[in-house]
Amino acid sequence: MFSRFRALTAALLVTVILVTTVGCSSLTSGSKKEPTPTPIPPPPVPEKPTYTVKRGQVVDNMSFTGRVSPALEKEVFFRESGRVKKVYVEREAEVKEGTLLAELENDDLVRQLAQAELEQETAQLNLQNALDAQQYAIDRAKIGLEIDKLRLAQMEGQAQETAKSAAIDVAVAKANLQSAEADLKRAQSAYDRRAARPGVEASGEALNLEQATINYQLVKAQYDRVMQSARKTNKYDVDIQRQQIALAELELQQLNKDVDPQLTKAVERNELSVERLKAQVDNTRATSPITGKVTSVSAYEGRTVEGFRPVFIVADQAKIEITAEPLSSQMQKLAEGMAAAIFLSAYPGKELPGKIIQLPYPYGGGGSAAQGSTGSTDETADKLTHIEFDPQDLKLEPGDLVKVIVTLQQKNDVLWLPPAAIRTFAGRKFVVVEETGLQRRVDVTTGIESAERVEIVDGLQENQIVVGQ
Repeated sequence: MFSRFRALTAALLVTVILVTTVGCSSLTSGSKKEPTPTPIPPPPVPEKPTYTVKRGQVVDNMSFTGRVSPALEKEVFFRESGRVKKVYVEREAEVKEGTLLAELENDDLVRQLAQAELEQETAQLNLQNALDAQQYAIDRAKIGLEIDKLRLAQMEGQAQETAKSAAIDVAVAKANLQSAEADLKRAQSAYDRRAARPGVEASGEALNLEQATINYQLVKAQYDRVMQSARKTNKYDVDIQRQQIALAELELQQLNKDVDPQLTKAVERNELSVERLKAQVDNTRATSPITGKVTSVSAYEGRTVEGFRPVFIVADQAKIEITAEPLSSQMQKLAEGMAAAIFLSAYPGKELPGKIIQLPYPYGGGGSAAQGSTGSTDETADKLTHIEFDPQDLKLEPGDLVKVIVTLQQKNDVLWLPPAAIRTFAGRKFVVVEETGLQRRVDVTTGIESAERVEIVDGLQENQIVVGQ
């Protein structure tokens, strides 16, 4: 019973609330009117700019920033990695070519080099002693050979004199022998005539025959002795001396041969060892390749450095140039020999003429690892653009900034429009020409294009009006 009463009461209350709400809403809507909205004006149609086709000069310039640099500037590096033992110069120091700037820890290499140099000196001394001994023996052999030749000449002279004297003796002995033979024949004839008479044995003819016979035998013996002596005439001594000369010549020929090859090889081995160690020591030393001023130092004692990484820069500031690093897109348009205009930040409004003398590889002849430069790597390759110029009497310092403008192309008395007047669609270039209030599209052919002017090669005439974008 109580529950039904509560339900009826709640329904009644809901009905009252709904009726009240509807009544209020009707009253409010009937008493208030909506305002008329203010119309929004349409946005103004922007007027498109127009351009007149003009005739004049069109120049395609390129500009980039550079700096004043020494014309001769060298990066110095160690040829191997290691820890820096000593730095001998400071920044701004004046150095000469070959000055030792710094070196790595190399005490063991230096000691090995000193030992190798001592061994080389010993090997060289041994070789020199052998050469001196050989030369002494050669000189003695030459002198001995000359003595033997003089002795042979003396013997041959004596032999000739002896031969002459022997010839005289032979002639005298022969004459004596012929005289004795004649005397013997006369005595024999006389004896033969007397032999028919008795007492011949005790006769004077027999005595004369006996004396003639004895005299003939003596003369014959003398003749034989003279002939035997004449046949000798020192012949054997002369032959022996000639053989002695031949032997001396063989000895001299033998002495003129090279010394012991082991001594020569020992010297060569030690020379190679010294050269190898010197190269290793040089790799641990950084020396100035030119005479100039040290403009950069990045090495200090105890620092570990990598081989072929620049740690010094040495510059010869007697002559200066401009160096720059244009963008790769700009580099493709540059060429060595191009003229350039130099604008100095230290002297506003001052313009100096210049010329590009070197572009980095592959745009020009600048050194790089790809070209096989000795010891060059990607880090040490010259990546700068070099521009020569005459500083005149201006006081410029390395590091001063400049603006470089290079004229790529230039034409005079040609038609041109600003770039904003040219439209492009699907690779086609055209403009919108306005004539007597009407607009039409006209295809154009362009030439030189710069940031301010575009050359019109074909499609338009001077003074035509073009509607921009």
